[in-house]
Amino acid sequence: MVVGDRTLDNDGAIVGTSGFYIDVTEALQSDITTVVSEVAASRARIEQAKGVLMAAYGLSAERAFDILVWRSQETNIKLRDFAARFLGAITGKVPSTGLSYVDQALLTIA
Repeated sequence: MVVGDRTLDNDGAIVGTSGFYIDVTEALQSDITTVVSEVAASRARIEQAKGVLMAAYGLSAERAFDILVWRSQETNIKLRDFAARFLGAITGKVPSTGLSYVDQALLTIA
């Protein structure tokens, strides 16, 4: 960032400047890193929610995303927040019969 002032001649024409530079690179980089991390975390939650819908209902990624968007709009909750709430609501609640299919697939694929 540059902080400065103009130097004018007797007629008011600019003949120069005086001032100094302030390096804000570190502060900006920290802010950018924070925002990028938050965006990545939000996208990860959305992708996880999509994956749950895809696995549970045999949907395509696009259709699963459409459903999340639809519910987000219906509930007036931001998509990233809806995805997080959805994941929180289903975490640890898959019946053991569902887990046995997952276990079998996980252990028998070669």
